[in-house]
Amino acid sequence: MNGTVDVSVIVVSHGHEAMLADCLGSLGRALDGVSAEILLVDNLPRGEMAAVLSGLAVSGSVGPVRLIENARPLGLSENVNLAAAEARGAHLFILNPDTAHRDGRIGDALAFLATRPEIGMLGCTLLNSDGTAQQNFRRFPTFAFMLAKVLRAERWPWQPAFFRRGMMDGERGSAPYRVDWVFGAAMLLPRPVFDAVGGMDEGFRLYYEDVDLAWRLGQRGLQTWIYPGLCFDHAHQRTSARNPFSQVWRWHMRSALRYLFKTRGRAPVAARSQGSIGQ
Repeated sequence: MNGTVDVSVIVVSHGHEAMLADCLGSLGRALDGVSAEILLVDNLPRGEMAAVLSGLAVSGSVGPVRLIENARPLGLSENVNLAAAEARGAHLFILNPDTAHRDGRIGDALAFLATRPEIGMLGCTLLNSDGTAQQNFRRFPTFAFMLAKVLRAERWPWQPAFFRRGMMDGERGSAPYRVDWVFGAAMLLPRPVFDAVGGMDEGFRLYYEDVDLAWRLGQRGLQTWIYPGLCFDHAHQRTSARNPFSQVWRWHMRSALRYLFKTRGRAPVAARSQGSIGQ
């Protein structure tokens, strides 16, 4: 690939202009020491993005941003695939616009990936607005786990063992560690791996596209890990949870059903044979 860079950062905005200054403006520190490009997909053009990018250019906090403006809104998976088709990076870093870099370097995460060819995807530490760590990783969901989530099991005074196991409570580490899947808010993948699985499944308009991607990597014997040394703040919206029966909620339910249909609520064959977690 001509003009290849170490990493292409892909950010999809759906009316997130107010967040992008913090998100993109923080990336200079994260990208220190690596060659990179930033691709921004404006999924809901409202004529405000030029001002955002102009402000970033004046501040000098980040290099040039390649803007892709959609003629019509697309699903998240479609948007990521659209940007990936334009990307020149040897790696793809898929990042939510509601994040901001806190600590660590993407270059160090790339160096770790280079030593572990069995890893297909790498997540990082995500922090809530109060500074606490998000549980941004899980085991692959079973039907029982997904039903418990719909019934808001995280709010129950006592959670059943299968639910605690699915949430991977207490399994956070200070050194890199293996998980089943990570939140799509921050995902780092080697470009050949992304291409080998056909990118993201565009049948998922919103939600479960990250679980599905990790599941398909697992089918190929590739693992998903967390690299704790790279850290981002994440203003986790959870829009569907706050607005039952909204359009976003319906997309969430549709995606959950699609995932169950594809996987039958089972771990990938390779993951079952290896055990779902371990170093």
